[in-house]
Amino acid sequence: MTIPALHVREIVTGYLRRHPAEQPLLQPLLDGIAAGHNVTDRDQFDGHITTSGVVLNADDDVLLVYHLDSGRWIPPGGRSQDTDDTLGEAVRQQIAEETGVTALDPVGDEMPVHIDVRTIEARPDRGEPAHIHYDVRFVFRVRGEVVLRLQADEVGAAEWRPPTELGDPVLRARILASLGRPREDRPADEDPYCALVVITDTAATRVLMHLRDDRLGIWAPGTWAPMGGGAEPEDADAYATAVRELREEVGLDNVALTPMFATHTDGYPRHVFHGSWDGDPDTLTLTEGQALAFIPRTEFDQVPMHPSTREDVHRVLDLLTPRQPPYGYGTLALISNWESHLLMHLRGNRPGTTWPDTWSPNGGKPEPADAGPRGTIVREVREEVGLTEEDIVPLTHLFTHTADDGHLTYVFRGRWDGDPDTLTLTEGRALAFVDPRHLGDRPMSPLARYAALRGLTADLEDQAHAQGVHDLVAGGLIVHDGRLLVLRRNPDDYLGGTWETPAGRLERGESIIDALHREITEETGLAVTIDRYAGHFDYTNSRGRTSRQFVFTCIPDKPGPVVLSEHDRYQWVRDMDEFPQTTPELRAFLVQRWP
Repeated sequence: MTIPALHVREIVTGYLRRHPAEQPLLQPLLDGIAAGHNVTDRDQFDGHITTSGVVLNADDDVLLVYHLDSGRWIPPGGRSQDTDDTLGEAVRQQIAEETGVTALDPVGDEMPVHIDVRTIEARPDRGEPAHIHYDVRFVFRVRGEVVLRLQADEVGAAEWRPPTELGDPVLRARILASLGRPREDRPADEDPYCALVVITDTAATRVLMHLRDDRLGIWAPGTWAPMGGGAEPEDADAYATAVRELREEVGLDNVALTPMFATHTDGYPRHVFHGSWDGDPDTLTLTEGQALAFIPRTEFDQVPMHPSTREDVHRVLDLLTPRQPPYGYGTLALISNWESHLLMHLRGNRPGTTWPDTWSPNGGKPEPADAGPRGTIVREVREEVGLTEEDIVPLTHLFTHTADDGHLTYVFRGRWDGDPDTLTLTEGRALAFVDPRHLGDRPMSPLARYAALRGLTADLEDQAHAQGVHDLVAGGLIVHDGRLLVLRRNPDDYLGGTWETPAGRLERGESIIDALHREITEETGLAVTIDRYAGHFDYTNSRGRTSRQFVFTCIPDKPGPVVLSEHDRYQWVRDMDEFPQTTPELRAFLVQRWP
């Protein structure tokens, strides 16, 4: 038994309804079906079908296999078997055989995301002339934890990789679009960011959402989401984008919007806003999607929602929700000026003062009337230095720090370009703008120092993204007794045998500072204190893309033992004359910045 021709024809014609421009490419396939050809037979050299599957995990990475025959990293797939009844069944079987993955849910309405057409060169050793492959590509999301079992005679390796590493540009663009990410070739002035508008009722117990159309090619098909969308050329800023999207999608005007935070996913900034509205969704006109409703907070886990959407909405509500004693949290505000210098105050030294005589950003503890952590930081900054929410543009949430005892510190950031001498400090002994690149010059609590460094590195990340650099690396100059720790790469690594300082790529959602601590611990086993920011340099990485390495000087708590996990040798050098063979980019940087 073979896959029925009627089924293949329905799949192809359904695909062409969404992508009519591809009709000329696929018409020969439809003609072959009409002529009675078995287009799933590998010996049909006028053109036959193969299938492949883009498998996504919870982190939106894709499963790629190293195909031994082609020598390429590609999604799993292949030819159908006589026992397959549908193309969807065929691709599931191929994924299972090549990788062992079987727990798959289709994404969207089970239509293919792409049909690739390519000429396969003749293989005289196999008796195969040149012929056409029509690769019908489906998208799945894997359920639960995955254990890979590879088909050794066809697959040399398998890895979860970012969807940006899908080799086919059309497939890559469509997968990125369905995940809410930009095309790699997108012009810099086209859709440079998106805005997400979380509208709640006044009590913040329900969120206004629409059910998105259930088809591939749009972001998060078939899920519930707040209103929002990409920037357009006429938008002055992210706020203007949010206002326009809210008006265009549901007709809401004159809703006051507050910037809450910004995120950056795979080169795509997302600005999240909040507004309150107590109207009836039935009175609105939905222009995109299938339905519009207020979704109660208690039902969030019961409706389909993209993971990043769920995370963003929960984060907004967390920032707005009043707490009962014991509150369990505090707040800090990283207020910077145009030079990226940070407004800090010198704490007093009266009995009972925590961390006396140290420098810290402003902030404090909640009070009963505060409308959540955001309400706390607005009140604290106003009380401590007299700055209002309107003075700090914009005041947004950067991150939340969790202490070992579970206490939370909500850290916000904003900009103010005034003169500290014009402010009235009500807590502490002095107020000044401090250059966060030289925090080692001032006494600070560990949390204040960490928060200040996170603020600095957030600015550095924003600058890199604005310049089109998205591969970010954290590096450390570990200095002890005037000597610098250097490591030699394993011989079989990329640039094997060269020497370097500890460094590594940021993992998804990781800050530069957290990546730096993780990489140093993993590569050397040392615990360090970050002393100051030394600068950055760019280089071309093993994938041919530009990486930017941010470098910090670090002081080890102890000089050893150094425990290597990714290198085969280490040594301490006193100056560049002692530095062994390294890359030109690192050497040029160190000549200028060290010792």
